[in-house]
Amino acid sequence: MKYLTIILHIILVIFLTILTQIGGVAYVLFLGLKRHNPLLGWKKKLVNVGGFLIVYSVLSFVILPVLASSLYNRKALPISHEALKPLRAFTFLMNRHYVDKELYAILLQEAEAMQQEFPETVTYYLDACFPLGAKFPLLPHWSHNDGRKIDLAFYYTDATTKKYKNGSPSWLGYGVCESPKEGEENMPAFCAENGYFQYSFLEKVVSQGNKESYVFDSERTRSLIEKLAASSQINKIFIEPHLQKRMQLTSSKIRFHGCHAVRHDDHIHVQL
Repeated sequence: MKYLTIILHIILVIFLTILTQIGGVAYVLFLGLKRHNPLLGWKKKLVNVGGFLIVYSVLSFVILPVLASSLYNRKALPISHEALKPLRAFTFLMNRHYVDKELYAILLQEAEAMQQEFPETVTYYLDACFPLGAKFPLLPHWSHNDGRKIDLAFYYTDATTKKYKNGSPSWLGYGVCESPKEGEENMPAFCAENGYFQYSFLEKVVSQGNKESYVFDSERTRSLIEKLAASSQINKIFIEPHLQKRMQLTSSKIRFHGCHAVRHDDHIHVQL
């Protein structure tokens, strides 16, 4: 039983590290503090849970920003800025919202420019990178490991009112796609036919329940991509070919990401 407990602790440390980068360290520190808890029953469990959350919060919101800035030139994206926000709270709660300071400045500048051009527009970010490490993977992404990449959500309008609609039809931020129309280039079908089963995996597992109330806003999405592509610091932008042609985007920075990845008609991938 003792060895089983040790194995479970090790598995939990690995899982929390993969999920949040710092969670494994927080759990190990918590185990050390837990040994000195004199309470019994539900009070002990309550204090233990609170203790872990405190340790994790201090590491994530006090220590990590300092280490990320001084060691890797990374900065946490804003959580409550009026023009640039996380789509979902779990993005920053799991420390998946760090980018190179140069990319931070570009994103904030262009988000504010979008709000000036289209009043009340909020630009939502999805996964960026972890705060620490030159090549620490941000699973399940292939390349979000160096602070130089970020995914941004599309803009939408309300299907009924036709007004700007904040948020996303996807609870995850991914998986609700603006699929190719008849006559458009269909890379999801091409990739599937060539054996890349993972390409449309998220669309199959993420609920599509809210999709009908959201209408893809090609005007604002096109404007954002053009602004980002015009920046000399931005090197690549990934989006599905059918959306690139639909929105008449001509920058050479806009590219197809390849069938080995996942489809990009549910978000925009931007990198330095």
